[in-house]
Amino acid sequence: MRHNERRDLVHELKEYPVFTDCTEQNLDALVAEADEFILPPAWSLLQQGIPADALYVVREGTARVYDGRTPVATVGPGDVIGEMAFVAGGQRRATVSSVTRLSGIRVDYDQLTDVLAHHPRVRDAITQVYRSRLRAAAS
Repeated sequence: MRHNERRDLVHELKEYPVFTDCTEQNLDALVAEADEFILPPAWSLLQQGIPADALYVVREGTARVYDGRTPVATVGPGDVIGEMAFVAGGQRRATVSSVTRLSGIRVDYDQLTDVLAHHPRVRDAITQVYRSRLRAAAS
């Protein structure tokens, strides 16, 4: 990713509610470890029950989250996906399939662990997403 693209992506992430408490330096560290992904409509991004290896941030498009065959949520730009397995460990707890063309960034858990160790605000943002999803699942 070129320097200008990286800077633009940092500014874009800063606009997402999940990252509002993060500094540009925090988000630059996250972006530095990220790869871009693109999925066509009706493709699986994550599969329930398989080992987890990455966290995703949606930039464009929408996806549906399934528990088994039951749709439980729709996600779109600014949403984080894959935090449940990262924080709690283990396998994917849901299947996420694109509804429209879906794009964003993907950060491998190994690199994410390093970023969170040095950037507590990013760690807090991911933890907040995890906790809000736990609350939503409990209600």
